[in-house]
Amino acid sequence: MRRKLPSNTSLMAFETAARHGSFARAADELSLTEGAISRQIGRLETFLGVRLFERIGNRVRLLPNGERYAGQVREVLERLDRDSLYLMWQPHDSASLDIATIPTFGMRWLIPRLELFQQKHPNITVHLAERMEPFVLLGSGFDAAIHFEHAAWTGMHTHAC
Repeated sequence: MRRKLPSNTSLMAFETAARHGSFARAADELSLTEGAISRQIGRLETFLGVRLFERIGNRVRLLPNGERYAGQVREVLERLDRDSLYLMWQPHDSASLDIATIPTFGMRWLIPRLELFQQKHPNITVHLAERMEPFVLLGSGFDAAIHFEHAAWTGMHTHAC
């Protein structure tokens, strides 16, 4: 299936302009011209079929849809940056396991047992994140979640303890 995604260049220009509230400052940060930033954002708006910025003379202001989208794009770009750096610094034969867990369970039961797991599986890095509320696991970036039974987990492989 072919994905319908905007260009990375447009997303970077948009996120930077949204963060600074200025095409000129975005251009400085990305070492581009202000015109190039404007064109990339124009392409993104055309691609999405939505105006993201209101242009008033030589000033710009994010519209509500733009504010929402900027937060989402920022989150995705930060995660991609973090995951790319992590992968670049990992030994070639390593793997990772990302687990979301309830804080108390993680601290009192899971963390004390991680040393034994690491001894048995030295090539697996375990990443823990605290999650108080149930969430949709698919697409969250987690491999597993340790939580109370909830409707959000419908369709997942669950194990009761």
